[in-house]
Amino acid sequence: MAALRHRSLAPLRDETDASRARLESTLRAWLRHRGAQAAVAAELGVHPQTVRYRMGRLRELFGGDLDDPEARFALEVALRAS
Repeated sequence: MAALRHRSLAPLRDETDASRARLESTLRAWLRHRGAQAAVAAELGVHPQTVRYRMGRLRELFGGDLDDPEARFALEVALRAS
């Protein structure tokens, strides 16, 4: 699990600790709610615009992996293992 987490979440490695924590929680909620921004915002207690901003950053970091079902599965497993 540690290797999967290390490999799957590698794009977050250069983020600050605070940024990494926010992006991980946003990504976890986004995966759980299958991209429904209102549900993600409600779960995180933030404005939907904040979710859009964070998802933009995650798309910069992860690129097409967020659209790939296999990569999304690996991300979800890695995030749930933490």
